[in-house]
Amino acid sequence: MGVSADRAYREWHWNVPHKSVIEWEDPDLPEADVVECGRLVELHFREPGARKDTVIKLTRKEANGSHLCFDPSHPNERLYVLSHPEFCERMKKRYRQVAGYENGTKYREMPLSDLAKAVGGRHATPDYPNVKASPIGILTHVVYATEKKGDGYSFYIHKMGEESGVRPCISVDAKGRVWLAGGNYRSPTAGITD
Repeated sequence: MGVSADRAYREWHWNVPHKSVIEWEDPDLPEADVVECGRLVELHFREPGARKDTVIKLTRKEANGSHLCFDPSHPNERLYVLSHPEFCERMKKRYRQVAGYENGTKYREMPLSDLAKAVGGRHATPDYPNVKASPIGILTHVVYATEKKGDGYSFYIHKMGEESGVRPCISVDAKGRVWLAGGNYRSPTAGITD
């Protein structure tokens, strides 16, 4: 982990140092180090026209190998989801459902930059990886587990768009990777904010 990523982790976790560095092989992730917010536990999203959120809960094994991370070198500290292989397999099924491989096309697959532009917010920029994904809804909450000084190991529930109402689109690609596109969030030292 680079010096700035090490410092970003320590600040974000209120002076708790990182315990390990994970080499994550994915050519579509930023070349700079990303910093873990915590282990991904749940994703809450609203499908178009739905009145209630859909909640995806990760199993303990999936959560222990899945990470909600941010890019400290990005001007808006963009969030990334690094997923356990079993979670990717589960999300591949959802991709096939929404991308038209089962029961007809529900949502059109499109580049992440186009999804971000459609959603709006400070992350509606063209600097996404060259990845096509199918939207599955608008992210309303994310739940992650981590240790922060003074709180110990805790679960954090973050409501997206709590100030501006501009939430990121949650999408899935053919490999089962989860991507967040658009939205008005940032990931400063205080945590994920709008």
